[in-house]
Amino acid sequence: MHKSLKDNFLELTKKFGKPYSLRAKGIKTGIINSILKGCIPKLNEAYEVAKVLGVTMEELLTGNYDEKKIYSPEEQKYVDKLIDILRNNDNSKITTTKNFLDFIKRDVWKDSLKKTKHHEVNLKKTKPA
Repeated sequence: MHKSLKDNFLELTKKFGKPYSLRAKGIKTGIINSILKGCIPKLNEAYEVAKVLGVTMEELLTGNYDEKKIYSPEEQKYVDKLIDILRNNDNSKITTTKNFLDFIKRDVWKDSLKKTKHHEVNLKKTKPA
């Protein structure tokens, strides 16, 4: 079952704070009010809202989007910086960035495995023989 445009809009704007925080990104108050009342905006307005939210119009209207690809303004700032570095011609920076990201990801993965193993050990201890 598809959620309404209003529900999708409310969910997508959570990372920005509140729906009206989109005004700072150029979305007019009238458009926000219209969506919150359950109305579907004009095509060009829906496009602008979707663009600001980082989704396609289809994703905005249907709610079929990958939450991992929706970034808060703070996250987007760093995603953009990483993309700039990786698209740069400075091989030293590219290699350093890739190695650093791999290192961080590996540590997160190791921590996750430790927690899982610790949880499994605790479960074994609590099971009656």
